[in-house]
Amino acid sequence: MASDISELLQTGLEHHQSGRLQEAESIYLSILKEQPQNPDALHLMGVMAHQVGKNEIAIDLFEKAIRANPNEPDFYNNSGEAFRALKKYDQAIACYKQALEINPGFAGAYNNFGNVLKEMGKLEEAIERYQQAIVVAPDFPIPYNNLGIVLKDLGRHSEAISRYEQALSLLPDYAEAHSNLGNVLLELEREEDAIIHYQKALAIMPGYAEAHSNLGNALRSLGRQTEAIKHYEQAIALRPDFAMAQYNMGIALDELGRPEDAIGCYESAIAINADYAEAYNNLGFSLQELGRREEAIRNYKMALSLKPDYAAAHLHLSMLIPGQEQIPAIENLLSSPSLSETDATHYHFALGNIYNGNEMFDKAFEHFSQANQLKRKNLKYDAKTYSIYVDELIKSYTEEFLEKTANFGSDSNLPVFIIGMPRSGTTLVEQILSSHSEVYGAGELSAIRRIEKALAKKLGSLSSYPDCMSMCDEAIATQFSEEYLQEIISYSPNALGITDKNPGNFHRIGLIKTLFPNARIIHCRRNVLDTCTSIFFNHFVEGNEYSFDLKELGQYYLDYEKLMDHWLNLFPGDILTVQYEELVRNQEEVSRQLVQHIGLDWDDNCIDFHLNKRPVRTASSVQVRQPIYTRSIERWKHYEKQLAPLMEVLNYDASS
Repeated sequence: MASDISELLQTGLEHHQSGRLQEAESIYLSILKEQPQNPDALHLMGVMAHQVGKNEIAIDLFEKAIRANPNEPDFYNNSGEAFRALKKYDQAIACYKQALEINPGFAGAYNNFGNVLKEMGKLEEAIERYQQAIVVAPDFPIPYNNLGIVLKDLGRHSEAISRYEQALSLLPDYAEAHSNLGNVLLELEREEDAIIHYQKALAIMPGYAEAHSNLGNALRSLGRQTEAIKHYEQAIALRPDFAMAQYNMGIALDELGRPEDAIGCYESAIAINADYAEAYNNLGFSLQELGRREEAIRNYKMALSLKPDYAAAHLHLSMLIPGQEQIPAIENLLSSPSLSETDATHYHFALGNIYNGNEMFDKAFEHFSQANQLKRKNLKYDAKTYSIYVDELIKSYTEEFLEKTANFGSDSNLPVFIIGMPRSGTTLVEQILSSHSEVYGAGELSAIRRIEKALAKKLGSLSSYPDCMSMCDEAIATQFSEEYLQEIISYSPNALGITDKNPGNFHRIGLIKTLFPNARIIHCRRNVLDTCTSIFFNHFVEGNEYSFDLKELGQYYLDYEKLMDHWLNLFPGDILTVQYEELVRNQEEVSRQLVQHIGLDWDDNCIDFHLNKRPVRTASSVQVRQPIYTRSIERWKHYEKQLAPLMEVLNYDASS
């Protein structure tokens, strides 16, 4: 009889491991009919219940198996896994400890013990358990992978990479380790390397939804949003309840200037996970882009109700309603002993917005200053290096270079580049032009920056940009100009003008004119102190590393002026400079100059730009929904004494 039961168990296990759960269950039940206390059959029934998410039933079955045989460590280990799935962490830990007491060399129990500690946020303790698993089973790849995850979360990237590589040396077809290695590489901005590992993961496991979503993230980071969306869609097709993939796809759609579609993704993510605070926050941002202010506010508040310490949501809300009632909660969060510098930065910017909005200027500047100090301390930026870069641009783009490249690129005059310092009126200018019936406002595109980044490799040059431009030939210029045109035409096939409002393209005017000799360029200027104050008060999520120190900001502005003087001399008459103060005082006159510069007939819709419903993703999204106003002029005077370091660098005489 015992041999019959053993054979039945083996047959049931074979069905079980092959995914034939009904056949396996039938055999296990037949054994239990004959032997109601058979520990192996009870245990395997528990494993099956755990696999299908019936963890309460699984625990009951594991406990019966343990009563029948209290000396089997697998029973305790799997019971721990069921408790972990229910987030009953103390019971799970007790189970793992019991398994290890019976078998101190049980690597799987150490690994699972590490997993539960990781979920509890006890990362250093989790590391110890994974390391114990590795000591007792050096050829067991799973703890190496899990140890890599924790090390990545702690920012110990090189150690994480080493652990993933060890896991893959033991199991080259370990799809999860490939995907996790890709995640570390993506954090290190090594997108191309990350993509290789995501693709390897998918070659091993084509149905790996997480790898599709991660690959989408890497492609999105490279500005390849359309490709990214295809992978998010594949992830969702594989796992319809994959809320994070919906969320990530929403971000990609938003970056493509499709906030209406992004809203649908965020709403789908919330329908799957009603507690998804990040999705509510991003939903609020998309609604804000579309001018749906009250709905945006509701969603920011919903995000904060789910996650009261959600720093980004506090910041977003402060930009729409700088209410003093928010101050106590934010100040309380700032006093938390576990406060991260990233969250503190957001909170200080939020308080700066609130105090500024309530004309409490000294307090506002105090918080803006603290926010900027926190942001600056973790950035690698050298003002002298930037000044050298500006000199290299001036040296590379000369009259001789223009003569050599005169016939390069495309003769299209479709692109309209709006450039200048951030917060200088670029969003307003784009909003006016995009109100024209024959103009499409594409927002801040990254395409020219991607071309700049790819040039040296494409040219086979050992020199970086801009030195590599000496090797630029007609074929390369044609290729990149065609790629750029293809991208912008996809936004609006019938438009006669498509704006690219990336302020930082003022660095790239030489490159732009190489690719598009007929490009229409609009240079936005604003009072230097208003510009720099507004920049200093703005939280830039990425880039703009110069902006978090007043002296560095001043030096950057001087370099910007130097470079713009060069471009204006090199391309006389091709660049229209628009002074923000003149635009707001004489809107129609300057707006007509803008339209004339891009070669179109006047359109009265340009006067009522604030009625334009196009999405706006910048910090000026609220202002451009309103008619022209002048209250942003000379705002710097509220902060004159605090701006002394900036004025000293600029040699600015406030009395003149």
